[in-house]
Amino acid sequence: MKLINYLYFNIYSYFYHTGVCRQSYNARIQAMYLFSLGLGGWLLFLQSSYLHLIHARFSSRGESTFFAAAIFMLVGALSHYIFLVRHRDMDVFGKYEGLPNNNPKRKSHFFISLSVLLLPYLALFSFAIFCPRYGQ
Repeated sequence: MKLINYLYFNIYSYFYHTGVCRQSYNARIQAMYLFSLGLGGWLLFLQSSYLHLIHARFSSRGESTFFAAAIFMLVGALSHYIFLVRHRDMDVFGKYEGLPNNNPKRKSHFFISLSVLLLPYLALFSFAIFCPRYGQ
């Protein structure tokens, strides 16, 4: 759980430092939705890996699109409730706020966090290239 909190802190810290004021709700929304997109990507990657291993895919593109949209809507709603409504993001930010702001590795930690969130999309893209669906 510490790694997930630190991952969220890196994203939130980046948007916080690019914003003008500390209590900007915009930075909270940007960080929460970027984190929820990454989490949704990981869920879709796990689901796609499972379907590729047992060779039972969705019967149509519409079904798979509906399932992916449902995953993203559910993850977005849960992330909004957990991070913004219950103020979990402020707890995480308060926990790691004591880190020095002039940390030389701050940008590299942000890029590592961003790559963790983008990794499932690269894997899904590689599934589309190396394991294409024929006949559709």
